[in-house]
Parts: sequence; structure tokens; C-alpha cells
Amino acid sequence: MNQVRRRCTSQLLQLLALAGLTVQPVAAAPQGRLLDRAVFVISRGSAEIGREELSVHQGRPSESGGGFVGTGYSVSTAAYYPAHRSYATAASVVQFDSDSQPSSARMDLDGSGQPNVFVDFTARRITVRTRTSAGESASQFPRSPRLLVVDDSLFAVFAVLPGQAPGAVTLFYPRTGRRHQALLEDLGTEATLFDGGERQLRHWTLGSGELLRHLWYDSLGRLMKIEMPSARLTAIRSPR
Repeated sequence: MNQVRRRCTSQLLQLLALAGLTVQPVAAAPQGRLLDRAVFVISRGSAEIGREELSVHQGRPSESGGGFVGTGYSVSTAAYYPAHRSYATAASVVQFDSDSQPSSARMDLDGSGQPNVFVDFTARRITVRTRTSAGESASQFPRSPRLLVVDDSLFAVFAVLPGQAPGAVTLFYPRTGRRHQALLEDLGTEATLFDGGERQLRHWTLGSGELLRHLWYDSLGRLMKIEMPSARLTAIRSPR
């Protein structure tokens, strides 16, 4: 029995590592375990313009609202512009299957405090429902094999990449329904400026040209830093 438990734990840790999530050496992983939590400082040039809060849980939000249950992962983000704002400018909860592909998303993209964009994914389709004061509308889009849900106001959505293999990725923007083909490339581990010094971080790039993003992760797979050079935007995990 002990051998079976050790084998199951080993397989789970390998899965979390492939998904790019925080992995801690534990005897068993209870449902709803918090995998990562962080605050990112967002700057344009040398000026701090906002902050973003991130949490990653194992499982999905329960229907009763009592935590997270089941398999897969949930990535919750909330962005505040300016940084001292007390309520979120934009927020999202993206649910992922165990293969790091999105299965659904709920997003507040107008700062109302309530989800107003609902995204559901099937094997072939993406369905987006949008609620406004004028009513509700729905749109459908074809689904690509590798998909990442993004928004121009949210950075921490890159906490979970669509697998750890370089290649083509479709970036999907639920706010507008825009789909952008991007190339995910692994540049390896390198010394990177972080918190006033240098740190060895894994460097990935996503996209090209004006839409190029630089992404850095630590040895546990946690998102540490994001740069968009064309917009002079940087999001860095706060050490505090």
C-alpha cells in the first residue's frame, strides 16, 4: 500500500511540474490545495501604474462556494489600476483541465465586481457569453489545439502555460473575440534582473513583433516576471 501511495504522489508531482505550477514535496495533495499566491507590481517605464493579485489552486471552484474540488487547476487574477485602487479594474477565474488546457473562464472586464464574460470550451468550439446593461449576447469561435486565455489588462493569466513544449499557441481574447497566433519559445535558464539583483530564471517568449511577451519562471515553475517591450510594460512578482 505504501508503494502505491508513493507512486501516486510521484505521478501527481510530475503532472504539476509539467503544468508549470508550484510543486511542494508533500505526502499527499488534498483537493483544493493552494499552489501559488502572489502580488505583481505593474510598471510602465519607471512609473508604477498598477498591481495584480494571483492565486492558483488545485481543482475547480465548488458549486457550493466552499473552496476547490476535483481535478485540474483554477487560476484567479485581479488587476488594480492604479495600484492603490480598492476594487479590481479587471478580474478572471480560468479553469484548466489536467493537461493545462482551459475548460472555462469567468471574467469581470468592466470593474463591476461581477462576472460579465463567460467562456466555455469544448473539443471544437469556444462559446463566449457577454452580459451588459443592454442584455446578453453569445458568440462561437473554432477552437485551436493549444489555447491560452488572455486580456490586455491582465498579466498573471500566464501563470499556467499550455504545456511545457515550444510551438504554436493561439491567444484568445474573450473581451473582443480576437484570436492571435503566437509562437512559444524556450530560451533556457539565465541570469535575470529581479528585485534589484540577478536571479536564475527560466526564460520563455510568446508572440512576435509588437505583441512579443517575455516570461520568466523560477525553478518551481512559478511566474516571476513579464515584460512587453513594445508597450514598455513590466509585471514583477513582489517579494513581500
